[in-house]
Amino acid sequence: MNKNTASEQDIINLSDNEKNQLTSQLSQILENWKLEDSDQLIILGLEETIKPRHLYMYRRGDKSFEFNDVMITRTRMILGIHESLGTTFPTNKEYASVWLKRSVKKFKHKTPLELMLSGDTGMNRVWHFLDCTQGWRN
Repeated sequence: MNKNTASEQDIINLSDNEKNQLTSQLSQILENWKLEDSDQLIILGLEETIKPRHLYMYRRGDKSFEFNDVMITRTRMILGIHESLGTTFPTNKEYASVWLKRSVKKFKHKTPLELMLSGDTGMNRVWHFLDCTQGWRN
């Protein structure tokens, strides 16, 4: 599932097995970005419902995230940012985790991670910065 096909309806209609796979995919992306567990939960919008020490159950596929409206929005943004980072750094996938933690002049010298941790607006700013097509929606 990528940002072009991950509509709200697509995610709502996933089977339990597909929700487990999507949970695993999201967990892997956040792990590849080398984020602390607490930061992963904030980016997922789950800091109030899941304790960092319980993330291992989701990573290994024992449980899936509850895909409510907030989680669906965050899922689309995470997948979009991930895909855009892959396009931006096609020859060095490891650089995505470095870039997220470096200050960016366009973000008033904040890091993309800082913006992402600030909520939906910050995540959208990072996604739009990486993928200019986000500003061209109908």
